[in-house]
Amino acid sequence: MVGGLAGALLVAAAAMAASLLLVATTARSQGLPVEAVLAELEQRAERLHDIAFVLEGEVRDEAGQRIAVEVEVLAIPSLPAASLYIIQPDALADNMIVVVGDEVRNYTFLTNQVAIYDIADPDAFGGLVQGGDALALDLDLGRVFEGWDARVESVEQGSDGDVYTLRFDNLDADATIHHATLVIDASDWLPLRLTLYSDESTLFADLRLMGLSVDTGLDADEVTWLPDDAEVLDRRR
Repeated sequence: MVGGLAGALLVAAAAMAASLLLVATTARSQGLPVEAVLAELEQRAERLHDIAFVLEGEVRDEAGQRIAVEVEVLAIPSLPAASLYIIQPDALADNMIVVVGDEVRNYTFLTNQVAIYDIADPDAFGGLVQGGDALALDLDLGRVFEGWDARVESVEQGSDGDVYTLRFDNLDADATIHHATLVIDASDWLPLRLTLYSDESTLFADLRLMGLSVDTGLDADEVTWLPDDAEVLDRRR
């Protein structure tokens, strides 16, 4: 259970998705084709140095029980490096996940231990995702969902311009995630919300982004910090 939740949180961080509020009217806009939207996201990602936010929302377990999620996220995509400090769920509170290059460092607060994994090792994320295949620590959602079938599901008129909802369908029939939807604000080309589904209608995660800060001068030491006195367990193969 804990491993699966940790993986879900990493997927959310990799997608850099979610929002507190989507302000939209019923008015529709013709908007851009999906290829143009993905190109805008790629260009925005290339200009990004660092990003910080709080990820809030819920994931659901195999029984459909709702589990609250609150995670502080810091990332420097160009390194790449990212950290997730878990506030909720309570079972994972004060645990951390740090990604540095091709390593994943899982810190467990109760035991004060850091387990180091190769990013491609599925055990790094509790077996939920296939490591690097699901990670792109930036806002280039085209790269995050490379190989998925993408389309514009809707375009609405928001308070500052068009708000796009994209749908990504996983072409791997055996994958944990069946499809994802992402809400994107065209005023700054930042993702606002991520929803993941385990099949056509079963919600797996619904996540929003709070308190977004971009390009504030985060450095690698700040992003990758873990307690100096933690016991290190090297799980790399």
